[in-house]
Amino acid sequence: MLAVVLLASATVASADVVAGPSRKDIRVERKELRQDRKELREDRKEIREDRKAGADAKELREDKKEIREDKKELREDRKAKREARRKELREKWGDVVKHPDARAELKVHARRVARLAQARKVAEADGKKELVARIDKLVEKENARHQRVMDRLKEKGSGGAP
Repeated sequence: MLAVVLLASATVASADVVAGPSRKDIRVERKELRQDRKELREDRKEIREDRKAGADAKELREDKKEIREDKKELREDRKAKREARRKELREKWGDVVKHPDARAELKVHARRVARLAQARKVAEADGKKELVARIDKLVEKENARHQRVMDRLKEKGSGGAP
């Protein structure tokens, strides 16, 4: 149980390392995305119900087209956010992000932070304040570890060694 929590806290830490949007902004964006997805699910449900009720085929096609367009917009938003994150990393770490060791570290850090974020979300939902505090500490610890590793890789890279 302890090992799982440690891995989870390491994942949340990476979000704090790179200067970017605040946690509140991120929460608001995620809430909006969840709402958009919920609306899409409801639209699909309506189409299925209309189909069962024997609705007009032309109307169903138009509804499906609208849903496809909405999905496409969400997909494009994800791509834009991914590119923005990559740009932030390049600005912060420079050419170091091209090094295989740095890429591996970024993957490890992202995975750990994601797991910690998920663990924190579950702990908050269950109302476990002490666990949330422990997870927050683990996030800080993972961010510090990540910062040390990336600084070491940056020094190594600037010294001329690959």
